Amino acid sequence: MKKLFSATAIALALSAGAALAADLPAVKAPLPPPLPPPPLWTGFYVGLNAGYSFGASNNIDVTTAHIYDSLGPNGFLAPIVIDPRAGGAGLALSGTANTQRNGFIGGGQVGYNYQFGNSFLVGLEADLQGAGIRSDSSFVSGSSWNAFNIGPGILRLDRSAAGATTVTTRTDWLGTVRGRLGYIWGPSFLIYATGGLAYGGTQAATHQSFYLNNTLSVLPPLLSVSVPYGSIGGFSRYDQSRIGWTVGGGIEWLFAPNLSFKAEYLYYDLGTARYLNSPIAATGPSVSFLGITSPLLTSINQGITRVKFDGHIARVGINYHFISAPPVPVVARY
Repeated sequence: MKKLFSATAIALALSAGAALAADLPAVKAPLPPPLPPPPLWTGFYVGLNAGYSFGASNNIDVTTAHIYDSLGPNGFLAPIVIDPRAGGAGLALSGTANTQRNGFIGGGQVGYNYQFGNSFLVGLEADLQGAGIRSDSSFVSGSSWNAFNIGPGILRLDRSAAGATTVTTRTDWLGTVRGRLGYIWGPSFLIYATGGLAYGGTQAATHQSFYLNNTLSVLPPLLSVSVPYGSIGGFSRYDQSRIGWTVGGGIEWLFAPNLSFKAEYLYYDLGTARYLNSPIAATGPSVSFLGITSPLLTSINQGITRVKFDGHIARVGINYHFISAPPVPVVARY
């Protein structure tokens, strides 16, 4: 009888415990921590760009030196210096041309981005574009001096010179290879700094004309004779690919999973080109000597043109990114 009572009591206790446990709330397992956002920017990309370039160094310097005055038909007695002060002639062909070198640019770019630390990016980009960067500038100058004065005032030679110089420049293509370092904000916005190598195709041309007047005076103002020299124009050309550097920055917006829009500023410097101008001569009256007719007097000058090829670029572009966001794992709840 006692055994039967004990078994009944145990069964009732178990039943009450089970009923009480059924009334308690269920305990759920804790959720795993959220996963970091996928690296949306990592991968290769290609794109197009277009913009405008403004010249930075707009002064073009031309320095001309007088070589010599030749005397005699066909230079038969040349080079006899007839005027030790003739260096003043070169001043008429020396000066600074102020110009605005600008134009449109457009081309393409290719690069690779690596996103790290969720908010930072490093990358490498190369671009190449055609350019219509042009300038055309000119200046005129003059000089005068006394070649000799005998007496004084009995016999004197006064000389004056005038020159006109035109310089044209152009950049036909421009490219860069740059590193990029940026901060990702959003996560769809990128703010970055960039810099590296710049290279481009540059051209320049210098055209000069020169006029020289000689006034010989005997007991002035008793007798004065002026002899003008005509000009044999000079033309020189420079054409070379140059290498330099660039630095800048920009912003980029990843507005679709594989598409981004960017706005960018760059300063580029391809260095200073220095080239020798062709000799330019001013010739006096012609005479015949031994059956040969040639100028009696010739003044010859030659100079150097210095052009700095640098500028500012403002451009926009669009990129296609060869990336796809990894699928986000589904976490089941029980």
